Amino acid sequence: MTAKSSRATLRDALVDGYAQLRDRLTARLGSRDLAGEALHETWLKLHGATELEPVSDPDAYLYRAAINTASTLTTGRRRILGDAEIDELMQVADDAPDPERVAIGRSELAHVWKVIGDLTPRQRHVFIESFTGTLTHEELAAHYGISVRMIQIDLREAILLCARRTRRQTSFARGTARVSTR
Repeated sequence: MTAKSSRATLRDALVDGYAQLRDRLTARLGSRDLAGEALHETWLKLHGATELEPVSDPDAYLYRAAINTASTLTTGRRRILGDAEIDELMQVADDAPDPERVAIGRSELAHVWKVIGDLTPRQRHVFIESFTGTLTHEELAAHYGISVRMIQIDLREAILLCARRTRRQTSFARGTARVSTR
């Protein structure tokens, strides 16, 4: 007669003591459903291909395995949204602009680009570089061979022209303009 494998011994112990083990797990986990699911998953794991080392106390082994399985199941459930959480997320207002707002924005942007096109080439370059931040006023002054003050004057005139032509006073700059004395 051959000795039973550890997996077979554990499966037999699970079948024989299922009701008692489920009741112990229910008391520990607070849920009969979770206890039953953990035992089912433990049963499935006992059908694995690799053999286990001999187990001295099958009941304790199964109890601990089921507790660990229940912990894994609970953690997985926390990562998945339930119906209530999904419904709550669906109630969040859509901040995306509606088609009318998109059309208005595109029209305003096209108007701004037209106004920028009406600036002198140097004012346009200073205006765009100042807003994109690719060149400093000092670098622009060196590029054009003029003072930083002249660059700032060009920028101020460009901002004021854009504000007048777009009929907006605060779209392009806030606060008072500071002009260098250099």
